[in-house]
Amino acid sequence: MSAILVVDDDKSLRDLLSVVLRERGHDVETAEEGNAALELMLRTRFEMVISDIIMPGKEGMETIKEIRALYPEVQIIAMSTGGSMGNSQVLEYARMIGAHESIRKPVELPNLITTVERMLS
Repeated sequence: MSAILVVDDDKSLRDLLSVVLRERGHDVETAEEGNAALELMLRTRFEMVISDIIMPGKEGMETIKEIRALYPEVQIIAMSTGGSMGNSQVLEYARMIGAHESIRKPVELPNLITTVERMLS
């Protein structure tokens, strides 16, 4: 069982991922943007962060950079639809700045579960 933080401004996606990951035996916390995520990380040790890239407040790229600098052992999965830059460019950049994996939105749950389990094993 691992502690996972899901960061996304879409409440329905946060809730869905939280339920799916809890069903797999993980402890899950959620945050709606990067500042809230970093606050949670001060109080709780997470093995993994799954973060959207495009969010209001502190966006995902900046959040990933800070997590990588402060908590280098944490596994990071970046998620995005890509916005105006395009999906593959955004996710490639997320990997360059510290994400270990990237997943395109809309999220395919079997792919996410496989990726999470592989990264945490």
